[in-house]
Amino acid sequence: MHRPIVSRVVIGSLLALASGLVARSAPTIEERLQALELQVQNLSQENAQLRRELGHKDAAVPVAVAPGGSETKLSIGGFLQGQAEFGRTSDPRWNGVRDRFFFRRARIYVAGSFATDFEFKAELDLQGNTLGAGTGQTTRANEIYLNWRKFPEANVRFGQLKPAFGAEALASDTKTLTIERSLASDRLTDGRQLAMSVGGDLFDKKVSYLAVVANGNGANVSGNDNGKFQKSVRLAYTPVSDASDKVVLGIDGLWTDDVGVAKSDFGFAGNLFTGRRRMAGVDAGWTHGPLDLGAEYLHGHFEPTTSFPAGQLDAEGWQATAGWFVVPEMLQLVVRREEFDPNTALGGNTIRTNVVGFNYFIKRDDFKLAVNYLDGSVPGSALDGGRLVTRLQISF
Repeated sequence: MHRPIVSRVVIGSLLALASGLVARSAPTIEERLQALELQVQNLSQENAQLRRELGHKDAAVPVAVAPGGSETKLSIGGFLQGQAEFGRTSDPRWNGVRDRFFFRRARIYVAGSFATDFEFKAELDLQGNTLGAGTGQTTRANEIYLNWRKFPEANVRFGQLKPAFGAEALASDTKTLTIERSLASDRLTDGRQLAMSVGGDLFDKKVSYLAVVANGNGANVSGNDNGKFQKSVRLAYTPVSDASDKVVLGIDGLWTDDVGVAKSDFGFAGNLFTGRRRMAGVDAGWTHGPLDLGAEYLHGHFEPTTSFPAGQLDAEGWQATAGWFVVPEMLQLVVRREEFDPNTALGGNTIRTNVVGFNYFIKRDDFKLAVNYLDGSVPGSALDGGRLVTRLQISF
């Protein structure tokens, strides 16, 4: 009677012992993780010791730029345009300028966007953006804006903007075929100023428009010279746009009443204009494979309040430019002919310039070298002639 009990006790003891042995032979998940962590620590220590023996210095941890507000996108960028120039005064922009090295533009910006269809940009120019022989140049605001882009047909923008006049003036500073814009563009168009604009694309992007209402008295000026606004409008039509060809035709105009606005080479006292101004322009551009052709004509009508140098005067200018990629996407030859007449009522005062040169694209427009030779004829000047202008451009 006692044997079955003893047998059950013995069997139970053996089962318990076997179970314990099995449990001890199969480690738990926690034990496995602890073992792995120990191995990783040992490997990390050995790796650090080896790096120290080899004299390796740990690199600094990169710092990430993060939006300070609720932006969905934030970027920092800019570009540098370093120039070297040699020779004579090919047009009045180089009066008093000798051979030199300088930065034509040095800009940095912060841009971003919000999920609510708003975007912004704030750009500084660290070099004053001038061809003159300036000294003590200071940092100044360049392009600053807030933009509402909900509708491609009507982007609304507020900030320091270019007027909607002059195709060459509106082109990006980093993408022009020649190093400098034409003299007519510099003298007859206006620079950035505080303004409100609306622009967009219509009819499947075949028509684009831009309308700007501005203070009318230059960049970084928060006041309005006379309480009236400068108005400008541009229309562009693109009848052809495909992989091999693109044709763009444009027309624009500007209307303003000025008080003491800087306007050089027209004969105004102190190069300051006060009075009524009416401007008009037409332009055309054609890209065909490696060939780029562009031309623009600008006309200005001035009515000075002082009737000096005349009760009214007309000025005009034009340029025709061709670019040809002799090495696709790398080496582009450029030629230009331009003229500027600051007063069509007078004879023998037209400034003429021929430009030849090349663009060498190391990494598209982000990194390129440009060389231009300007042969200018300035009536009445003993210093006109040829000028060599070179530029290295880097965008970041």
